[in-house]
Amino acid sequence: MVEFIEKGHLYLYDDLYIIPSVTQILQKMFPDKYKNVPDDILKRKSKYGTQLHKYIEEYEKGIITTTLNYIQEASFNQYIKLKDKYNIEVLEQEQIVHYKDIYAGTFDMIAEVNGKRYLIDIKATAKLDKEYLSCQLSLYEKAYLYLHSGKKFDGLACIWLPKKDLGQFVEIERKSEKEIKDLLKKCDVI
Repeated sequence: MVEFIEKGHLYLYDDLYIIPSVTQILQKMFPDKYKNVPDDILKRKSKYGTQLHKYIEEYEKGIITTTLNYIQEASFNQYIKLKDKYNIEVLEQEQIVHYKDIYAGTFDMIAEVNGKRYLIDIKATAKLDKEYLSCQLSLYEKAYLYLHSGKKFDGLACIWLPKKDLGQFVEIERKSEKEIKDLLKKCDVI
């Protein structure tokens, strides 16, 4: 069993020890991703994205308590357009998953998209990093399948909600088992 401890953004495995998060693994894999971005801008963008995620989660549950600014509202409207265009039906949201006692994380959503089952991440970034997303979603998928034995998802995807009217549904390439193992070794996780 894995417990998420919000203070410190930690995952506690079986009440015994802390295991790395998918985010921590990705920070090792992509150490220079935000190298030239000042801390105050990172914090502001993180808050922006977190509020938008929370609003989407609440919208899907039918209980909205979060408020958005007008720019976030425009991104949310793109989400609604994409839901309609791709027949997106959210099945699960914000679920903690773990792969053995090696790593843990919380995925954004599982949804049926035009009749196929996808593991989806939501991004509000200015640029979309498909390689980062490929690693992230592949790690989540491996952990999900460890806990829920069954077949892989029909696909991995990102609902990309940058500012302005540029929202997109983007399919993301899945990493192979060997690539995931190599990634975990490179990041000193296994």
